[in-house]
Amino acid sequence: MMGEMRVGLVTPPGLLSEFVGQVVKPAGHELWVAPGVAALMEQAGQEPDVVLFAPHVDGQRAAVALHQAREAGFALPSAVYLGLTAEACEAARREGFTRALALPFQGRELLAAVDRGKSGQLSVLLTDDSELIHKHTRGLLAEAGYEVREAYDGEEAWEMLQADPPDLLLTDVEMPRLGGYDLCRRVKDDERLREIPVVICSSLGEAADLERGFDAGADDYLVKPVVPEELVTRLHSLLATRMASVRERVLVVDDSAAIRHLVADCLRRQGFRVETAVDGADGLAKAQAEPPDLVLTDYDMPRMTGFELVHALRRTRETRDVPLVMLTARDTRRDQAQMRAAGLTSYLVKPFTTDKCIAIVERVLAESRLARYKQASRLYISEGAVQAAEQLSAGGEPYAIRAKEVDATLLFSDISGFTAMSSRLPPAAVVEVLNASFDALCVVIKEQGGDIDKFIGDAIMAVFEDRSDFEEPHALRAARAAFGMQQALAEFNADRSPPLVMRIGLNSGSIVRGDIGSRYVRRDYTCIGDAVNRAQRHEANAPLGGVLISQDTYDRIRDCVVVEELPGIKLKGIDEPVSGYVLKGMR
Repeated sequence: MMGEMRVGLVTPPGLLSEFVGQVVKPAGHELWVAPGVAALMEQAGQEPDVVLFAPHVDGQRAAVALHQAREAGFALPSAVYLGLTAEACEAARREGFTRALALPFQGRELLAAVDRGKSGQLSVLLTDDSELIHKHTRGLLAEAGYEVREAYDGEEAWEMLQADPPDLLLTDVEMPRLGGYDLCRRVKDDERLREIPVVICSSLGEAADLERGFDAGADDYLVKPVVPEELVTRLHSLLATRMASVRERVLVVDDSAAIRHLVADCLRRQGFRVETAVDGADGLAKAQAEPPDLVLTDYDMPRMTGFELVHALRRTRETRDVPLVMLTARDTRRDQAQMRAAGLTSYLVKPFTTDKCIAIVERVLAESRLARYKQASRLYISEGAVQAAEQLSAGGEPYAIRAKEVDATLLFSDISGFTAMSSRLPPAAVVEVLNASFDALCVVIKEQGGDIDKFIGDAIMAVFEDRSDFEEPHALRAARAAFGMQQALAEFNADRSPPLVMRIGLNSGSIVRGDIGSRYVRRDYTCIGDAVNRAQRHEANAPLGGVLISQDTYDRIRDCVVVEELPGIKLKGIDEPVSGYVLKGMR
């Protein structure tokens, strides 16, 4: 149970209210009952956590009453439909209800629907006799937004299905007591459970195995090992009609009640969560209170026009990146240029069809998701990898492998004694210290035009090449970065004890930079070559808290640095001793 909640029931007078009261009140929940939504809100004083709907409310279908209530300004994010048939419940989910429960139902089922209606999460019952599969899959499903329940054999899963039906069953085939095929048959033969999607995930992958699974009534069949992205995609697809509560939130702003209802209704039917505002000022207040995923606004409105609303949203930090779509009859070039200058994402010219409205919203949200993905991806891969991926995409040859020979300076940094320190600290503290130090060090590398190739534990590998936006050669910029990193670490250590101590090595020369890895599965954009190895060897021989420059790098920047020669260095894998130069300062 999720603790005491405020529960509303919209129903005509009758036995339903008595039954619901006998179930939810002993569980510690408050209950308000009214024949309509407006009366319920007036009685409760504020929106309940969960609102239950009878099949018909005020002489009309519950779905119509729900849409009208939301049109009137009630959010009702957790609306549960109490239907007469399983088919009616499926239709209710498509029409905007977050949950649906078919009559007759038991008290425990109602309490479960109330609890899950509050959380807004869809539930998956994971059934497998392998602890390893549970460990791997539970985190994956939770990260995808599902509530995960777990059973370790078919009989345990069957008992859980009867007590509290999930939104989806994900099951193995070969299990003790009751196998996956028989479990699937039981679910599909049960009138109350047959609408639950069943996904079989098994190492049995022959054609006959798949045929047995679909003959048993499975909705999908995955063969182990399963790619995590594929599993999540297949579950999302099966639950699409049940996922109204997890689609994007759209704010519709228009002073026309008819337009608000038209747009909000067509978007809700697509599974979007929709909130409405009656004019620009109302829309601004609601967007700032809880930023939506998209704002769809009219142009001509009282108190604040759509153009003024766009300006205001773009000036607010919380809403400046929210996609904005304008509903307008103004479609001259001047109007369009003005809207783009204000920060408008797209526009929809009146009059428009609902199909056109849905298409624009879907396209703008898809572009927004792609932009966020690309922005987030840049934090995980180097600048060189981003450019390589863009060039590969533009060239239309996704499986091409490319590499080029370039002249560059390699920088390796490593924190001394970090392994020993890590053994004395909790894992979370280790990550916190490491990331905090990287925040200070990586900025210095970027300021000097370096490309962070990778992190290797507490080590950083960076590549410096000549660039058109930097006048100084790569070797000099790498030296400035290394010297600045030691200064930045000293500042970082001012607030902590014991201090972190770092070694840095630099080497210049010819390297091969490009795609390393599988052509079809996974590759890394990195660099290899003797110059790379020597840079790492110089880091290993650098004095604590110092920077050791190789002969190749020093020859390029000798007039720009103050150094102390360190002769006779024995590098691992190199026969002849070499000279290195400890960087003391920049001229």
